[in-house]
Amino acid sequence: MGGTYLREQESAGASGFSQLEDKVMKTAAQFFGEDLLPYAGVKGRIARVAPTEHVHLEMRRLEEDFNFIMKDGSWRHLEFESDRIREKDLRRFREYEAYIGLTYDVPVATTVICTSRVKILKKELVNGMNVYRVEVVRLRDRNADKVFEKLRRKINRGKILRRHDVFPLLLTPLMSGKMEMSQRIYQGMEILQCEELKAGDEDRKRMQSVLYALAVKFLDRDELKMIKERIGMTVLGQMLFEDGMEKGIEKGIEKGVQQGLGRANALIVKLADAGRADDIIRAASDRTYQEQLFKEFGI
Repeated sequence: MGGTYLREQESAGASGFSQLEDKVMKTAAQFFGEDLLPYAGVKGRIARVAPTEHVHLEMRRLEEDFNFIMKDGSWRHLEFESDRIREKDLRRFREYEAYIGLTYDVPVATTVICTSRVKILKKELVNGMNVYRVEVVRLRDRNADKVFEKLRRKINRGKILRRHDVFPLLLTPLMSGKMEMSQRIYQGMEILQCEELKAGDEDRKRMQSVLYALAVKFLDRDELKMIKERIGMTVLGQMLFEDGMEKGIEKGIEKGVQQGLGRANALIVKLADAGRADDIIRAASDRTYQEQLFKEFGI
């Protein structure tokens, strides 16, 4: 399955994968930025999230992927790329930096987190006498097998896991390694549910939702069935079960549970197909928003 997955990623369906990769990375930055930056090798602590949309005097809209204001007052601009980095991209990043620096009078640096399989990535732009550089983090240089080995060692030693310890699990489907995709997601779900992890239910549900979004998009039917069975024992699964119990009051408990799980799974499939990983995660912890999405998709 692992080799098949990599070949399929390079096929015509890779565009949908790229969109979901971007969404997953943006969602990770939105909810887990304090964990993402250190894992990417970015030094400094985040103070707050900064605007990502600016209207230029020429009425051109500049939209960055993510901006953080650091404790030292500087800005860290994040870009997520699922393909090669082109000269045109570097010129765009440089424009973002120039505009932020001029408008907010702050130093700004750009980090590009890349999920591309391209090994040599462009990170410098020579423009006249000036050289513009970005910091590039290539997730394919990280090994998913080692992430799991490290976490298993900690668990076996009885050590407590924090959110920053398990955050890399969300990125393992985008890394290299010998583990099959289904096992990365299944074992990731197991670790996110283990008692050694000291994290709130909301964080657990959000992280499980990221993995489930990737599972729905890329696993075959049998593999996805295995993941769904594992989800039944997670806090995300509990939310889906409770939705089914509510329906069961009217239509019989067993049928109601099945209907609730079916609706939730159908919603996640539609959101994954639309590249809306952020909505999958929000719906996991917001029942009102989940109902709005059911109505939107007619489920």
